[in-house]
Amino acid sequence: MARLALWLAVAALASAGNAQDAAPPAALPDIAFCNAQHVASEDDPLPGDPVSIPKAFDRVAKSSPTELALLTQWGKTICDNNVWVSAIADMAWLREDRLLGWEWQGFEAYGYRVFDRAGNGVVIETGARPVFSPGGTRLASVEYSESGFGALNGYGVWEVHPDGLALLGGDASAFEDEGETARFTEPEIFAGTYGEWSISGWKGETCVGIAMRDQDGNRTTFHAAESAGWRIATGPCP
Repeated sequence: MARLALWLAVAALASAGNAQDAAPPAALPDIAFCNAQHVASEDDPLPGDPVSIPKAFDRVAKSSPTELALLTQWGKTICDNNVWVSAIADMAWLREDRLLGWEWQGFEAYGYRVFDRAGNGVVIETGARPVFSPGGTRLASVEYSESGFGALNGYGVWEVHPDGLALLGGDASAFEDEGETARFTEPEIFAGTYGEWSISGWKGETCVGIAMRDQDGNRTTFHAAESAGWRIATGPCP
């Protein structure tokens, strides 16, 4: 359930929380506002202690047992559901003071989130730390495992706009139907190709290389090109 909710957040390019539209600019992220906005679910685990935020980022991010409050460049707070997160690690600026990224872990779940502070602000799930194109205009990430505990379980390509991030393409595992008829569907190219997936690099701004190394150390090369609608295919970038 947590993975599905996180991928829907990526596909919709929407924060898991809400923008503080009517509030004046604030000097600090407003965790009280986010706590008040939180909507509990019967599937939520019992809340634990707030995750620890590195002191270097305490003017940008605040946490509670249920929410993460994040401050945009315009001084507004947006909220990210933090119920399933038990730890945050390697929080770092990915681009100046605009793109903030961090690894997160939870109960049988893990991933990587990127907070874009531009415009209204948005949090996206990239599964693993993304890799930027040479010109810095695009970023790509891949994360896939046999366990399915990763939050992305697929790949994605995004473009950096002046006021936000735009999802250009990608594919990720998802649930079909509901209840007892629900089944987990995987991107076709990932089926039966379990191993360590990674972004191997970019060819200019229009093609990203993807690699998979299996348990025997064999390496298989893939790519996703703009000319092919960013669909992943075997072989290197043309």
